Amino acid sequence: MAQHIGFEFSTREFELSHGRSPKGRGSWAFEYDGQEPVFTPGGMTYLEAKAWVKTRIRSEAPADFVGVVVVNVCP
Repeated sequence: MAQHIGFEFSTREFELSHGRSPKGRGSWAFEYDGQEPVFTPGGMTYLEAKAWVKTRIRSEAPADFVGVVVVNVCP
């Protein structure tokens, strides 16, 4: 069975810390599955960073994974 991964991004902690939604260019950190935060390469836009972390998660997931991964945007 092929992977079918859905993603849900939570910006709650970021917004509480910064008082705004995540946007712009910089270095982004995400956490998922109770792991330590994962940092993107610097200089990415928020949209590029989301695509980057989705690719990383897909590469780490078992080939038969089906489900939704909740990804927290770190402050």
